[in-house]
Amino acid sequence: MVMLIRYRWYRIQLPRDIPGLDELIDNCPFGQDTNQGFTRVNSELGHLNHRFLWRSTVVVSQVDESGDTFYQEVASVNFTDFAIINIKGTVFLRIENPGRSIKDLLNALESLVGLGFTSKLVTFEKKEPVTVFEKTEVVKLIGLKVTEAILGEGIIGRMEFTSSEGITPEKLTILTDIPHKTESASFELIYGGVKGLLSFNSNGTVKVSGQLAPRLIYLIEKDLAAITRQLQ
Repeated sequence: MVMLIRYRWYRIQLPRDIPGLDELIDNCPFGQDTNQGFTRVNSELGHLNHRFLWRSTVVVSQVDESGDTFYQEVASVNFTDFAIINIKGTVFLRIENPGRSIKDLLNALESLVGLGFTSKLVTFEKKEPVTVFEKTEVVKLIGLKVTEAILGEGIIGRMEFTSSEGITPEKLTILTDIPHKTESASFELIYGGVKGLLSFNSNGTVKVSGQLAPRLIYLIEKDLAAITRQLQ
């Protein structure tokens, strides 16, 4: 059983004279004498990922036996896993379990590549992937969150709907004629008797779990190029 994993994608552009981003990354390894660098790791999807590592220190307070407070620096190594994928000539970063460190990763890649490197977050506010649903035998909507629902003059609501049996959007009459935005939608999918869970957030975060996870991510990525063209 594959654990719940979060993903985000960034569309990136590279200067034409760059031979390959993978090669640049592999030439900048993380070591004992470096503050940041890269290595390779196995991903949850069954292939090699890049791992960006960087050192940081935090100051923690402690109390000694006399009750006096003193401060001590604690060193740590942080990391972010990501993959570089090429979809129909468009290059993307697929970031696994993204956190606040995304900016550090993008800054490190920009330093490696130099002038001409750009990145843009892929979101699903205007368009969601469709292939993942078309290529799956059973699709069941089990969760829906909406925001900015205008319920009346000066009244804006946030609503959440869940059902293990499945939600029929047409039966959500409470949303009829009410302007709103979909924040997230969660699905249960079955293919070949194997079940997986999939959740889309309008901010671009995708959550997957179950044995279908590798297939779901593969099918989502088939639509990324078309989605980013619509966002331009």
